[in-house]
Amino acid sequence: MTVTDVSLEERAAIIDVYNAYAEGVDTKNWAMVRNCFADEVMIDYQTGAHDRDPNVPWPADEWVGGIKAVINGFDITRHIIANHRFERDGDAVICRAYLTADHIIWKHGEPEEPNAAPDELSRVVGEYTNRCQNIDGAWKVVASRLTVTYSTGPDELFVTAMQRAAAIVE
Repeated sequence: MTVTDVSLEERAAIIDVYNAYAEGVDTKNWAMVRNCFADEVMIDYQTGAHDRDPNVPWPADEWVGGIKAVINGFDITRHIIANHRFERDGDAVICRAYLTADHIIWKHGEPEEPNAAPDELSRVVGEYTNRCQNIDGAWKVVASRLTVTYSTGPDELFVTAMQRAAAIVE
């Protein structure tokens, strides 16, 4: 058992942030996703989804808009974030957690049975390392790194999703 100086209450609150992020993305509740982040956030995602410098902060609204511009094009996503590990760093808490994220576009219409064909499913597996701080009484992500361990499925699903999302009128 690992001993840490991060309290159970802090751990639970930070896990709640991860859960809200996953639920918000999967239900396309962008206000919920936005609420997970500080007003500016450092992002380092090794996915090729953007070419921004990971050492320059993003306005959180812009970051969430970028997520939305991809995820809105998928028919279904499921983000599972588990195995949270905590470490105190001054007034911040570093939390590492495993990610498995499925992204589906039904290419042959909504199926009667929920079985995704290999050309309809892209899975990303990796690990988040998030720096969280308590801001005005609520834990927020101030920096997030995603290290991809592996992925399966066609990469072009993400291109298709971005095209589909761009065509959605809100």
